[in-house]
Amino acid sequence: MSTLRSVRSSILGAALFAALPVLIAPFPVWGQSQSINGTIRGHVTDVSGASVGGASVTITNAEVGYTRTIQTTSDGYYVLVNLPLGTYSVSITKEGFSTAHFDQIPLSAGKEATLDSSLVVGSTSEQVEVTASIANIDPSTLNVQRTLDSREVENLPLTSRNPYNFILFQPGVSGHPNPELGIPRTINTNGLLDRINYQMDGMVNTQSDRIGLRLFPIGNIFVKEVQTVSNSFAPEFGWTSGNVYNVISNSGTNNYHGLFQWLRRWQDATAYPFFANKSQPKPNLELEDYSANMGGPAIKDKLFFFGSYEHLVRGQPAPVTITPANIQALGLPPDQVAAAPGLLHGTFVLGRGDWTINQKNSLFIRYNYFKNDFPFNTQVGGLNTLSTGVDFLDRAHVIGMQLTSTINDHLLNELRFSWPFRNNSHFPGPQGGTDPAIIITNIAALGASNSGGDQYTDKVPSGSENVTYVRGAHTIKGGFSLAQLINRQRLVSFNTYTFRSVADYLAAKNGTNPYSYSQFASQQDKNGLGYASMFFGAYIQDTWQLSPKLVVVYGGRYDRFKGPQANPNAPFVNSQRFNTPNTNFAPRLGATYRLDDKTVLKASAGMFYQATPTNLWFNALNLDGSNRTNSFTITQPAGATSGVLAFPNIPASGVGARQNVTTVSPTFKNEYTWNATMQLSHEFSRYDTFMVGYIMTSGRNLMYQHNINVKNPIRFLADGRPVFDTAVNANTRMDTRFDQINQVESGANTSFNALIVNYTRSLARGIQINGNYTWSHTISDGPEVNTFEVAPASSGIEDPTNLKRDRANSSVNHPNAFNLTAVMEPTFTLSNRFLNSAANHNMIALLANVSSGDQASVLTGVTLNGDSSTQSVTRPAFVGRNTVRSPNVYQIDGRYTRSFPKLFDRLSTSFLLEANNIFNHTNVTGIATTQAVNATTGISTGAAPTVVRSSVLEARIVQFGVAARW
Repeated sequence: MSTLRSVRSSILGAALFAALPVLIAPFPVWGQSQSINGTIRGHVTDVSGASVGGASVTITNAEVGYTRTIQTTSDGYYVLVNLPLGTYSVSITKEGFSTAHFDQIPLSAGKEATLDSSLVVGSTSEQVEVTASIANIDPSTLNVQRTLDSREVENLPLTSRNPYNFILFQPGVSGHPNPELGIPRTINTNGLLDRINYQMDGMVNTQSDRIGLRLFPIGNIFVKEVQTVSNSFAPEFGWTSGNVYNVISNSGTNNYHGLFQWLRRWQDATAYPFFANKSQPKPNLELEDYSANMGGPAIKDKLFFFGSYEHLVRGQPAPVTITPANIQALGLPPDQVAAAPGLLHGTFVLGRGDWTINQKNSLFIRYNYFKNDFPFNTQVGGLNTLSTGVDFLDRAHVIGMQLTSTINDHLLNELRFSWPFRNNSHFPGPQGGTDPAIIITNIAALGASNSGGDQYTDKVPSGSENVTYVRGAHTIKGGFSLAQLINRQRLVSFNTYTFRSVADYLAAKNGTNPYSYSQFASQQDKNGLGYASMFFGAYIQDTWQLSPKLVVVYGGRYDRFKGPQANPNAPFVNSQRFNTPNTNFAPRLGATYRLDDKTVLKASAGMFYQATPTNLWFNALNLDGSNRTNSFTITQPAGATSGVLAFPNIPASGVGARQNVTTVSPTFKNEYTWNATMQLSHEFSRYDTFMVGYIMTSGRNLMYQHNINVKNPIRFLADGRPVFDTAVNANTRMDTRFDQINQVESGANTSFNALIVNYTRSLARGIQINGNYTWSHTISDGPEVNTFEVAPASSGIEDPTNLKRDRANSSVNHPNAFNLTAVMEPTFTLSNRFLNSAANHNMIALLANVSSGDQASVLTGVTLNGDSSTQSVTRPAFVGRNTVRSPNVYQIDGRYTRSFPKLFDRLSTSFLLEANNIFNHTNVTGIATTQAVNATTGISTGAAPTVVRSSVLEARIVQFGVAARW
């Protein structure tokens, strides 16, 4: 026995030794690991409460033929980790005691089922059925989390066909669903904008260039479960200071099962889009979706397969709004002012195999594919003629695998590998006009597009290794992961003439005055830029069952995000070398305490580092002042009749215009948060749980951007903001070679406080509900940088010399947010056969997303302080950031499903009708307010501001369809 213990200790020591060097070695790194499987743990006692050691615990998952038996420790504890998801039965036997049996124990992603048992004296042949709670109090985990199971994923209304929208339905999170295949918008996660670690089966699905983007879309047809974790996660979770969103792909079982579904949009029941001109015909909001999946055994209990296919066609004609008078004056043909027939053609394919190699090893391999062919995707409708429209093509290939090994009852291993590849680009379609692009301000855009030619490629080969060692009351887990981020980006290329009026354009076109344009802008990026980053991380943690009532989870995580090699010959010095912070160690500590059998108190605190968006380095490589993209602008004064360039000529190269620079501070540090949470959960019944909690998050070292190429202000606005001279000389510029030098710094802060309440009713009598309410307040220092939802032009701070002028409510400050999911199919027993049939087999599913409106700033539309980098964020004097709020959002979606009697005892058919925004509430998510001001003082003139409303949400959309399940 001592020899066996020595071997076990050596194995554990070797595993931990492999993980620990990364905590101290200066190695290019990224860390991300988490379990996508389930855990069953418990404590076995006799009726007196004394621990029972040496009891046999046998678990069985009949769906996949999985069986495993372990012995309780001398103090009566047992833990089984890395279990396949599904429904389990558990039997506990000990000589001299009756057998305790638990049945129908569901394990969903990340769930730990705690099954304590008190054995009674008797024969092992006597079986005592124990009723276990299936409510979501999870007394051994700290996470503020939510898992949507297969029933919810399959039946909740999803007119968008976008499973990423499920991220909103968890405690502590607010935001807006996306009607397309992209990410939900303005997500508040711990007081930060869109800090999401997107995953699939616990593997990389996060686009690396900007914060908050998913890497590849997923088809709802192959989703089994959706796991969301918003706070308080253990050290094994990393790469985000906000939220983990993990899609679990479906798999085969010992029973053949499948689904076919067809959906179509019901035009007559669909409402006019928000802010549409209802004097015009209602646009045809087309959608048609075909999807199918099938899974089953290739070899019973041994080898399983699953495959799925989904094809989605969706579009909305984009009407051209150029006035008839301007159409006539410009001589535009009818085919150029017709509505742009944009139609997205999306295809999703997934194949997965699960292999139980032997009793100790199991493997799954997955491949999924996505293609989006979208003509007329960008620069369509409105003032754009059809010739300016740009097509979009997006493809992704993804390979993923996991090998799980049980070395012995105490030692387990998980090895994961994935290789996602995505490539997308915008380009002029067959209808595209010839150079140059022509913009007549507020009148029309014609000729070529100025939005095509870009390309983005992302390859992320990654792997992770996780070792779990169970010893008595301790479950120790350690591991590391490594990923290489291989990117290539090419910016849009264009040559654009801008005119002030139709008369000026016609004068240039007719040759009367080829210099009547107001501006010529050119950007040419022929080759793009390739770069690679290396991220690495490691963690070690211990889940320590101190007593039957108290569990402590503690440990630490280390992450290191190394960017690409800088250009040592970059014209600006700060772009010649990139700093890689080495101090990203994050300690975490938490505890759960069972006040009684139905009440659990949880508390935790820790640090969480955010992965660096790779555009931080790309922008510094691309905009280093060397004019790599051959970008320049020529400005003509009003009434000019001469100049260096005559319309419609296009110069072969730049004209030596002064460049703007984007760079990174040499003292750049990774952003992180300090989180502290407390949760109190109470189980009112076997199925009903109520939770109340508090979250405090303090964000540090957040990125912000300011122009460092200004000095010596010439005067001040009424509120004390400096005004800088626009002339370029040694007195006004630190470096006279450049205009703006926009440097990304670390140092902005956020503060988030939230009270959360959550009610969960697990499936019982056909009813399944989860509802949560969050009250919160979020304060931040400045506009976000390198996020998807903030344009680069608007990411500068108000005063380039004083960050604190921007400290105010954050743009994601939603003080009140309520989310609800409900899937309800109640059963009735009526004496009348016809009425009984009519009353049963009816399912109602609801999604509710109700929240405070979005915050926005009052802007002036002009530069008041002489720093043109802040033009888009310049506010009137004495007006703070984000002082305007849009109206409350009320998004209620629903689905009705009528199922029919089964055919051949296996085939179930149903009809479904679903709608988003059932009550057609006008949900405004954006208010752009422009206030006229005195240019000298910055004080408002008193004139009524101009307000433009917009929305990322849709008016009511209605769809119907049929489904067949077997």
